[in-house]
Amino acid sequence: MKHLSVPRPFAACIFLCLMALPALAAEPADISGRWKFKTGVLQNKGCVISGEIEFRKAVKPFDYACTFTSREDCDRDPPTFTEVKQSCMARVTGDDIAITSKVEKITDAGPEFFKQQMFASQAYQADNFIVRWEKGSLIGLFHSLRQATVRFWRDVDLVS
Repeated sequence: MKHLSVPRPFAACIFLCLMALPALAAEPADISGRWKFKTGVLQNKGCVISGEIEFRKAVKPFDYACTFTSREDCDRDPPTFTEVKQSCMARVTGDDIAITSKVEKITDAGPEFFKQQMFASQAYQADNFIVRWEKGSLIGLFHSLRQATVRFWRDVDLVS
């Protein structure tokens, strides 16, 4: 039986290329800084959530601490809104970024009767997200009591 022989220089080249593959693996993009976000319309509720979030690197390599303010605008009769301050932790796992939040404080709501209800009940559920880096944005899913699509984009001031 005849064995296939690979020339030594070719085999050495293949070996070196294979050894270099881990070094070529892309590091996750750094999400540190300020971002804005907006959801699609929440199912069966007619609400949209938007806000601003700031990510700061945490102690662990792929973790970020974050804080954000969100505003939920609902198409009801009459229309309502709720503004909330939240803290969060973001963890990068492969291509996914999971953002888990905690409601710190309802800061405003309206109209007045709705504001009184929200402040009395503190019934706002934390806003959580699972997103992926896509063309300079973070795209994915908002999930809480309901789900919707979400897009995050960098809050960058252009300087001339």
